[in-house]
Amino acid sequence: MSEKKEFAEIEKKLQAMTSPGIRPGLARLAKLLLEAGTPQDKFPAVHIAGTNGKGSTAASLYSILRASGYKTALYTSPHLVDFSERLEIDGERISSTKWRGAIAEIESIIGRTPFFSENLPTYFELTTAAAMLITAKEEPDVAIFEAGMGGRLDATNILGDVRLSVIVPIGLDHMEYLGGTLAKVAAEKFAIMRRGAPALFAGSKELNAQFAAAAKSSGAVPYIFSSLRRITDASYSLRGCDFTLADAAGAKDSYHTPLVGTFQPENASLAVTAAELLAKDFPKITKQTIKAGAASAVWQGRMEVVSPRRPFIIDGGHNPHAMRRVAQTLKTLLPGRRVNIVVAMMKDKEVGRALAYLRGVDAALFCTQVPGSARSLDAYEMKRAAEAEGLETAGGYDDPVEAINAALALPSPLLCCGSLFLVGYIKEHIDELRGF
Repeated sequence: MSEKKEFAEIEKKLQAMTSPGIRPGLARLAKLLLEAGTPQDKFPAVHIAGTNGKGSTAASLYSILRASGYKTALYTSPHLVDFSERLEIDGERISSTKWRGAIAEIESIIGRTPFFSENLPTYFELTTAAAMLITAKEEPDVAIFEAGMGGRLDATNILGDVRLSVIVPIGLDHMEYLGGTLAKVAAEKFAIMRRGAPALFAGSKELNAQFAAAAKSSGAVPYIFSSLRRITDASYSLRGCDFTLADAAGAKDSYHTPLVGTFQPENASLAVTAAELLAKDFPKITKQTIKAGAASAVWQGRMEVVSPRRPFIIDGGHNPHAMRRVAQTLKTLLPGRRVNIVVAMMKDKEVGRALAYLRGVDAALFCTQVPGSARSLDAYEMKRAAEAEGLETAGGYDDPVEAINAALALPSPLLCCGSLFLVGYIKEHIDELRGF
């Protein structure tokens, strides 16, 4: 059986073992990992939470730590095409054999522990537990774990040896679980901070005081990026971004990130600052390794240029905060050009508020859905939602491939956006696209 099929079977196995849905709380996972020998305590970790930019920031920091000579693990979610994307160590995805071994160990624990007869872990809890088991056995110098949702009750918040907490920009998302205000969402994210360890927040005027208070309460050592550094001289292209970082004393350094988007200097700068804070524990980190690592970061699905010739871009941003940044990037990288946008979103997202940010873009929306997803907004409901925001639409399409092929028949640049699930579907069916 191929590795891809092996991972498809692993997904099915995990789904069969879990309780359905999202059930915030750490009791189930804590019990499971206690029975497994507390693997979450056996490696130094960086924990990254927030709303938008977690993946890009994690990928940049991962690249910097590897460039500094450290064996580094990276755990992220969700995956785009296959499950193996969720955990890699030193540039290599963990094999299906190792995943199966960890899952078998977990299944044995669940089977022999009466507690789990009424308390089955969720899919994300099982995935995180397996990742922690594997990571502990692989003995990396450091592991970067991206929070799935929230922070306080997220499965990743059970990490035991957190050397640094990073909180990227915070916006309104998953409000049914995290609360209906920015302050409530932020409180969940800020709860990842650890006593005695540095905590780095991207910073925002309305949340800085709350962050400082949360850090004081938890005993963490707080750092607010926007108070420490200033990004200047940023330039953007389909090949990435160049920018300068200035500190409070006026000292400046230039950096490059190959990640595309007007927001990527912020994510890369956060990773640079995170690396500097880690240098106390990881002394091989230098200015040179930071620059080299930032310049070699790789991250799929976030303003990812599939083909520069047209251009053809895919982006998994799925909330208003992310869509605002997508619109800014289009205006900056493709000024004055009409863009064809293939869009699909999940029903539980703020669809209207997100789409409203596209009003300032000269675009036609090809509205579609994610096949096989009960959460996906129907293509024709998507079309009605877009038209309700005053946007020009170019039809509703049941299949994203059909929508993309219709858009590719026209000469304009193409953006596919609105959901990571859409990005994953496109990557999986890329061979069915015509004309690029």
